[in-house]
Amino acid sequence: VLSMCALATIYYFGFLLFNGIRFRDIFKRHAYKHTNAKRVIGTIGLGFALSAIIIGVLFKLQFWTGAEFNLLIGFIFTGIIFLIAFPFYLRNKTAFYNRIIKRILIISSVGLMAYVVPTDSLVDLYHGHNPEYAELYKKRLKDRDNVELQEELYKMEREIEEAKRQNDN
Repeated sequence: VLSMCALATIYYFGFLLFNGIRFRDIFKRHAYKHTNAKRVIGTIGLGFALSAIIIGVLFKLQFWTGAEFNLLIGFIFTGIIFLIAFPFYLRNKTAFYNRIIKRILIISSVGLMAYVVPTDSLVDLYHGHNPEYAELYKKRLKDRDNVELQEELYKMEREIEEAKRQNDN
């Protein structure tokens, strides 16, 4: 969780990363002399989009609500920026556009994989050793407001932990 949040934060300040500006120079005018306003605005949007995809992947892996929303917002903004940046890349082939295209493709690919993998498959992957728990967890994910399911899940978790303790002794 911490590493993905750190990566999302880095990309949130992506305009610094993409434009070669040091963080301590963020408010200094001379740091922006090798770039223009369009580039800064574009990289701010790209940083936001990549951060949204990373947070969406994190939410999906943690089974938190809002994963699909974050991924879709990230895909929309990343797609728009890709459509703008790709022709510039084809014309100029500069390192700036090369970095942008590579990061868009890599992070969007990871986000797309997270988006298309069903949550039930992830639950089976995580809890395949205990199918009863996996089925109960899937039910709870589909009905998050059901207090009875939540209590039953906690009870099963305590039983599993108790069984582990007894096996270790």
